[in-house]
Amino acid sequence: MKNIHAAPMEVLSAKPNGAFATEPYEAGWADEALAMVYVRETSGPAPKLALRAQISVDGARWFDHPAPPLWMEKAGGYCLPLTHFGNWLRLAGEVAGGPADGSPAFVLDIYWVLKG
Repeated sequence: MKNIHAAPMEVLSAKPNGAFATEPYEAGWADEALAMVYVRETSGPAPKLALRAQISVDGARWFDHPAPPLWMEKAGGYCLPLTHFGNWLRLAGEVAGGPADGSPAFVLDIYWVLKG
């Protein structure tokens, strides 16, 4: 019987434009991970968010997981399934097309669902 753990990670107001990363999460016990992202709202002329998984052996040095990134442009639910990720996970994003007034382009709820 597999163990499962759902971890609410962030309620995030992403920048109007630029890069960001979530807090790291230790997941070495799990065989598979699912990043679940709920986009609550978007703003700006043409908001776009590329969200990719990053992995680390020590929680300090990061590189991109080979899984393709999630691309988001509108409200809704998105998921990124992962295997072969080692010990630590986080998500890194790039926002473009956000509002000129500096307000957030995306409001997100982010969860990790882990099975092992």
